[in-house]
Amino acid sequence: MSTFLNKLRTVVLGNVHDLLDKAIDMNSPSALRQYTRDLEDALDRMKSEAAVQAGQIRTLTREKGDIEHQIDSGIATIKGLQQSGKDELARNKAAEVVRLKDRLSRTVDSIASQQKTSEELDKSVALLDAKHTDMVSRVRELERMDLDTKAKEDAASALHSAGKVVSGLGDISIDDTESRMRARNDVAQEKFSRAVGSLQVEEDADTASKVDDLLSEISNPLRSSKI
Repeated sequence: MSTFLNKLRTVVLGNVHDLLDKAIDMNSPSALRQYTRDLEDALDRMKSEAAVQAGQIRTLTREKGDIEHQIDSGIATIKGLQQSGKDELARNKAAEVVRLKDRLSRTVDSIASQQKTSEELDKSVALLDAKHTDMVSRVRELERMDLDTKAKEDAASALHSAGKVVSGLGDISIDDTESRMRARNDVAQEKFSRAVGSLQVEEDADTASKVDDLLSEISNPLRSSKI
């Protein structure tokens, strides 16, 4: 068990330290994003492994208590056999207790080693978590900066284009343009007036006389009735 735990600690913690010591381009958003994803994956694995290690400590601690109970029970049995003069049975039971004590010693060593591994894993998880939080903050800052940069570049481009249009209008006289437009309007008004005049039909003499009579009749109804 001890050898396995040592190997586990070397492999897992070694990978974590390699990841934390990894050289990255802090000015590259893509590199930071990938590094952050690597941290997230490592953090998930470390949290899972830390839970496993803590669970194994619980298991070993429970096994230790069971062995201690068996030893206490065995010693009590040995005392009873000795008192009954059953020395051979007492000796056999004593051999069993000796094996239990050896097992207890190994279990205690395993618990100590497991606790050390668990503590190192917990520290690594805390370190990774802090590093991950910092990297997420940096990535978000770079993303905001990138968006701000693009917005300013687009705005600068738009202003530059607008400046070209304005500068192109510099040689154009607004007064001349207005004058030409007024002249066109005057010509259009004259054409319109002439077109309307051409629609009027000249009245002949008879029609004109009748029109005058009608207008006079409408204006002087009393005179009309006398006539």
